[in-house]
Amino acid sequence: MQAELAAQPAALVPSPVAAAPAPMRQAWADLGLVALITVATFAVGAALEFSEWIAAHSKTYEAYQLDELPLALAAMLLGLIWYSWRRYRHASRELGLRLRTQAALVENERHYRMLFTEDLSANMLADADGVVSLANPEAARLLGLPSAEAAVGQRIGDFYADRELWRTHLAALAGGAKVEPPVLSLRRADGKERRVIAKLTVRRDAAGISQVHAFFTDITALEQAQAELAKTLAENRQLIQRSIQVQEDERRNIARELHDEMGQWLNALKLDAVSIRDRADGEIKAAAQSIVDVTNHVYEVARNLMRRLRPVALDELGLPSALQYLVDQWQRRHPMVKCTFSTDGSLEELGEVANITLYRFVQECLTNVAKHAEAGEVKIVLRRIDATGEVELAVSDDGRGFEPRRATLGMGLLGLRERIEVLGGAFTLEAGTGRGVSVRGLLPA
Repeated sequence: MQAELAAQPAALVPSPVAAAPAPMRQAWADLGLVALITVATFAVGAALEFSEWIAAHSKTYEAYQLDELPLALAAMLLGLIWYSWRRYRHASRELGLRLRTQAALVENERHYRMLFTEDLSANMLADADGVVSLANPEAARLLGLPSAEAAVGQRIGDFYADRELWRTHLAALAGGAKVEPPVLSLRRADGKERRVIAKLTVRRDAAGISQVHAFFTDITALEQAQAELAKTLAENRQLIQRSIQVQEDERRNIARELHDEMGQWLNALKLDAVSIRDRADGEIKAAAQSIVDVTNHVYEVARNLMRRLRPVALDELGLPSALQYLVDQWQRRHPMVKCTFSTDGSLEELGEVANITLYRFVQECLTNVAKHAEAGEVKIVLRRIDATGEVELAVSDDGRGFEPRRATLGMGLLGLRERIEVLGGAFTLEAGTGRGVSVRGLLPA
């Protein structure tokens, strides 16, 4: 019946606006008929002298005051007319209200049908045993059935991959509980498995019969996409890790070439220039001294390049000492900024990859402070968390800061995050205008 109402609302419920002219015409016709009867009665009564006849015959019953009967009947007629008018207004209001209510019910039914059938989630209505009595097209698609009608009479539990789980859910529903498993496996009619987010509720209809409402949202494609994304992300991190390793190897080789080849040639050039300077005088001696000075400058530049390419202290002294040397050198170049470095816990045997990652972390942060921060103080803390064995490195400054939501990370900070995350760690950045910047890297044990 409800389906028929939803399918043909216009045929079953006439529009109050469209139906208004017909009753008005009928009312005028009835009024005209009343006027015609009144005129006809007057004409017949006048022709037959009906009132005189009544008066003549009622004299015999004067004791009963029957002559007052016409006036009483006229009053009763007026009262009946008023009563009919009142009942007519009441009936009109009732009819209008019923028409509007019926139209609203039909509209709500239409909306309900539209929402039910067009919903992207599978919706099913079943009895207390899970036998489906109503389903939408998405439910049929999810269960591998040809149509929504084909789902009627099927048991929801027959599509559970784990039948024991269905019995558990059915028992919970019988107790009035709401069942909302985060992820549920269903097996379609063709045997394929689908992963869904489910929600099952129970309610009683007007007759007091329990009904189960089942809602299923298919997330199979989403889980597959997530798995593919995770696989791609893992592959990308392996490529990044390999790229970083190749980069560090290349830096090490370049630093070694600078030290072994360029260093030797500069030393030889310097020795020859010193020999010429000591033996000559005048312009030749001044030129030789100039060569010695240029050689010293080039050698200092080469040493700085070698330190940036591959910190020798990291290989010879370990991470804490290498970082302390890096901080000291940076403090010497920026004496107006107070820079402190502290360590806590055992930081030995972190591994070459972790050591170079943490060293580059501090190196990049100090470079950013020098370029952008306008800070007065920088704090660097390296510690091992005893409870978890994780290694935490935090660099903070009291500079001008920035708003992370309005700014994009530069290549340096992006590179730091990639270095930390490729080792399975976590990178966090806290900043605010006028509140400085705090960068934190956490490496797993």
